[in-house]
Amino acid sequence: MKKKTITILFPLIFLACNYVTGQRDAPASPVPASAQPSSPQPEAISTTTFTISRIKKQDGDLLTQLAGEVQKAKVLHQTPFVEFDATWCPPCQAIDASIKSGDPLTLKAFEGIYLIRADVDDWGWGDGKNFNVEAIPVYYKLDDQGLPTGDSVDGAAWKEDIPENFGPVLDNFFHARQN
Repeated sequence: MKKKTITILFPLIFLACNYVTGQRDAPASPVPASAQPSSPQPEAISTTTFTISRIKKQDGDLLTQLAGEVQKAKVLHQTPFVEFDATWCPPCQAIDASIKSGDPLTLKAFEGIYLIRADVDDWGWGDGKNFNVEAIPVYYKLDDQGLPTGDSVDGAAWKEDIPENFGPVLDNFFHARQN
């Protein structure tokens, strides 16, 4: 429990220090090596431009955890989304590798986003009410209570799993831009 609390609080303290010292407007940089996703993925990744957090079924029900994560997103002034994914999923792996390498198209897409990851092998393929997962990765925009707004996009929205394909699609979706 202490490790989880430290994992959650450290990025918030770091961001608060940047805010107080006026460094929050610094240009975006690639994800630092210490914060890059790996397998298994850390519970939270935070950069100066976006946050990735992983929720686990053992920690409580889905909607309660999403509501809690949305509150963290609000504190960081980031837009919350949930991603259903899996470690064995090729598009999920490609997106992770792109984040890890600091690809500019991917980093631009994730800018200002608080991404909550939920592994389908842990959570299942939706809850039958709020989320219907037919393909992964699938992203849902969340409202202030952690419920889906009805806006979603999945890996079928692009062809080959390369940043030139998924970067613009995710950027348009996350930032509500029209093609």
